[in-house]
Amino acid sequence: MNLGDQKGNTLAVKALQQRLSEDPAAFAMVVAGPSGVGKTTLCQLVLEAESDVNRCVTTTTRAPRAEEKEGLQRHFVSQNEFLSMVEAGRFIEHAQVHGDWYGTTLEAVYAAMKNGRVMLMDVDVQGVVTWQKALGHKCVTVFVLPPSVDKLEQRLASRQTETELHFRLRMKNAVEELQKATLCDYIIVNDQLSDSVTHMRSIIQSVRHRALRMQNHLFHLVYNEKDD
Repeated sequence: MNLGDQKGNTLAVKALQQRLSEDPAAFAMVVAGPSGVGKTTLCQLVLEAESDVNRCVTTTTRAPRAEEKEGLQRHFVSQNEFLSMVEAGRFIEHAQVHGDWYGTTLEAVYAAMKNGRVMLMDVDVQGVVTWQKALGHKCVTVFVLPPSVDKLEQRLASRQTETELHFRLRMKNAVEELQKATLCDYIIVNDQLSDSVTHMRSIIQSVRHRALRMQNHLFHLVYNEKDD
């Protein structure tokens, strides 16, 4: 990443912060964890259960998986297209992971969070700090752990979509990423998926009712009381 890329990201972050500055109820739930831990499935089930939680559609240069649809799970672009978007300053964050580029545009984030809504997204571990800096108190982070390293290896192996070399690289990276769990506000152990969904929804409900997110409701309550 060169200096120009960093400047582009900074401009996008400032523009997003300005747009959301008068929207205290809006926040992002950023879910991290190593490949194969089940964070994408977990997020999908939460999205299905919570009508006012929205997916942020990220952009990537990797090929879509069999179950993925363009514009639904992600936007799939060529490397040249992605780098052009970087040069235009459209990304809040972007990074190269396992040889592919991933990024999140200003437009995608604002569409998911505006009008006091909750944005839910899963990210690579290195994206946690980026989102914490970009959104400040509007960012709540959750790290998803596997019940064991052996279980994680089984989950990755069951995909059968990678070469042996790529698989071993992912396992090596996964073990290193587990050590970053304490960067997050919350930790969920994804053993039983239904339990993990319940835990995630409970966190969302708790964060919704923090005092700083209820400012608009409180203001209108006090204002109306004074009018009476």
